[in-house]
Amino acid sequence: MSGDTGVHGEMQTIVRGFHRSNLVLMNLGVGAIMPDSAAYAINELIRPASVIVTHVNEAATSGGVVRPNTYTTAFIDQVKSRPVYPALSGRTLEFDGRGACVAGGC
Repeated sequence: MSGDTGVHGEMQTIVRGFHRSNLVLMNLGVGAIMPDSAAYAINELIRPASVIVTHVNEAATSGGVVRPNTYTTAFIDQVKSRPVYPALSGRTLEFDGRGACVAGGC
């Protein structure tokens, strides 16, 4: 969803207003979107039910757990009122049409 283009007004107009996205993929990290602006996009512009954070350009997890002191942790800490799921190799998450995680280790 976010690509590597940074925060832009179309996130609110198109992603939230037109598509009414309940589940958003947010690319994060150096060369993409930094944690504070990514969290702003989620909290204020898009307002999805759930977020999958992906392409983080860092060693964000260890043993399936988000590591402290990472861009990913900073992003998760700033996102309000909705779950954030790290994209993990070998783990398939399933979501319903409302953006709620229903299977895969939610």
